[in-house]
Amino acid sequence: MIYLLYNRKSNRGRALKAAIKLEKKLTKVNQTKLLNIQDILDNEKNFVSTKTSEDCIVLIGGDGTVDQFFNRIYPSKIQCRIFVYASGRGNDLARDYKKHKMFELTHLCNNLPIIKTNSLEEHVFINGVGMGVDSMVCKKQHDNAMAGIKESYFKIALRVFKTFKTYQLDLEIDGQLHHFNNVWFFVCNNGRYFGGGMKITPQAKREDDILDVCVVHNIKRWSLLMVFPLVFIGKHIWFRKKSITMLKGKSIVAFPTGCAILQRDGEVIEDVHKIEVRR
Repeated sequence: MIYLLYNRKSNRGRALKAAIKLEKKLTKVNQTKLLNIQDILDNEKNFVSTKTSEDCIVLIGGDGTVDQFFNRIYPSKIQCRIFVYASGRGNDLARDYKKHKMFELTHLCNNLPIIKTNSLEEHVFINGVGMGVDSMVCKKQHDNAMAGIKESYFKIALRVFKTFKTYQLDLEIDGQLHHFNNVWFFVCNNGRYFGGGMKITPQAKREDDILDVCVVHNIKRWSLLMVFPLVFIGKHIWFRKKSITMLKGKSIVAFPTGCAILQRDGEVIEDVHKIEVRR
């Protein structure tokens, strides 16, 4: 059985249209069942536990849909096959799969990276976590959505850049200490992209057990605005190397001072003073 789980809220309702089209294609060769992901809300673990290796679950939505699904079933193990049909706005996960509309995640879903904030509850993440300009942009996006305002990530980012105050960051990566002043943002990524197509960690590989870290620091505001477009093609890492630090590791602990808003796959977490990430 193929279970098609769509998020009616994803991409302003377009996920439902995509789900209906996909169902028509798949029912020609397999038995399918179309479900609104809201119908299994708070019952995801039981839903997944009844599925075997003969079953498939297709998640139809964006990165937020995938993030929420895996976090609701964590730490349960998944026995069935998991596919994603990208139907969100950013689709950073899909970009790592050469922009294929539909791709399989079975080989990764039981080994996702884990994040813990303030030494409390653990979560998994799909693409990455970040703090700084990116998390402030995510917060503005969330505020806009609540107010019914439509505005692009890039446009919001430019506005945030103009008023953002830099902060200090202490990082411990696999036991090695790093200190950064005047930090604009740091990102700990499992994949290459964030923010709807920005290749922030171009050398990251989902299939390995290493996380890629990018810290942008000690750079003037307008210089950063000039470098920012290069992120879309991953060329920022070759520009102003004194201000853009790329690191790798399996265990990352971060202590920010002067910033307390974190984003996890675009989901905003506030009042954060300690971040622990591991593979």
